Amino acid sequence: MKIRPSIFLFIVIVVVLIALVLRHGVKKPVETPPAAAVETNTVSPAATASSAPVHMNTPPAQLATNASMPSTQNKGEKMKEGLAEMNDVPIVFYGRLADQLGGPVVGAQIAASVRIYNGVQSTVEHLAAVSDGNGFFQIQGGKGESLGVVPTKEGYILAATNTYFKYSYMYPDRFSPDPNNPTVIKMWKLQGAEPLVDIGKEYKLPFTSAPIFFDLVAGKIVPTGGDLKITVNRPAGEVSEHNPQDWGFEIEAVDGGLIETSGKESAITFAAPENGYQSSDTVTASSNRHGIGGIQQSFFVKSRNGQVYSKVHLLFGINDTPDGFMDITFSGVANTNGSRNWEATAPK
Repeated sequence: MKIRPSIFLFIVIVVVLIALVLRHGVKKPVETPPAAAVETNTVSPAATASSAPVHMNTPPAQLATNASMPSTQNKGEKMKEGLAEMNDVPIVFYGRLADQLGGPVVGAQIAASVRIYNGVQSTVEHLAAVSDGNGFFQIQGGKGESLGVVPTKEGYILAATNTYFKYSYMYPDRFSPDPNNPTVIKMWKLQGAEPLVDIGKEYKLPFTSAPIFFDLVAGKIVPTGGDLKITVNRPAGEVSEHNPQDWGFEIEAVDGGLIETSGKESAITFAAPENGYQSSDTVTASSNRHGIGGIQQSFFVKSRNGQVYSKVHLLFGINDTPDGFMDITFSGVANTNGSRNWEATAPK
């Protein structure tokens, strides 16, 4: 028996309706969800004491940046405070100007410069003073790291090796002013320059243990006499950075004497010393990396029975191999008139 299409459609509709009624009519039991965490701005004492994280809206990267900023700022501020504590020192200076005979230099102009370096400022402040009737002067310049003093007066020239004073606590040899013991700064009162002979000669010589005589005025080696006699003491073999050995020489003034000095002292000495000379001096290389690169030394020389007064700078390079050459260079000036005057070497 055939079922009509209309009846078949009716049966399908009825079945669908019954299914819908059964689905919505029978309710499943409601599952109780777990308690949700509630965000609040109130933090209980227990929560404060615990290590539970606190929820915030700031991104973690921003939190890290903000946390590091105070530390960096504090470090920078502490460095500035430390630098200021070391370098902001009260600048007070008590000085006296004296000439070569110890007499006062009156009415000299003193230009002073205070170096400031404290983490906030890096600058120089300029001050001035004038020496009184006894050569005394005083400088007060606030706070700073160091002080430079340059006195000037017509007819005088500065004859001091150091006019720069370090006040900072960062220096172990820091300057400490004493009103009862003023710092004496020497100035040379010019008497009138005399003609001088320039000394400037370089020699390349094979090593010899025999004495070598140098005529500084003529700029040559002589068999005997002259102004200086040098005897070299050199060990056998190689003398180099790879094979350092002690060497040296004995230097003797011919018919006179010499005084060992420094390049700085020589530059501000405008008359040969009257006394204090010795007949010879021994110079060794052990104090200068065994003389690798040469020995440099300055001398005041009186020679030829006091007829010649010289200030000489000597550069001596030993031969590194036995068959090599020694390099000996003299530079300086000589007064050949029996006078100790070197004023022509004063800066113009």
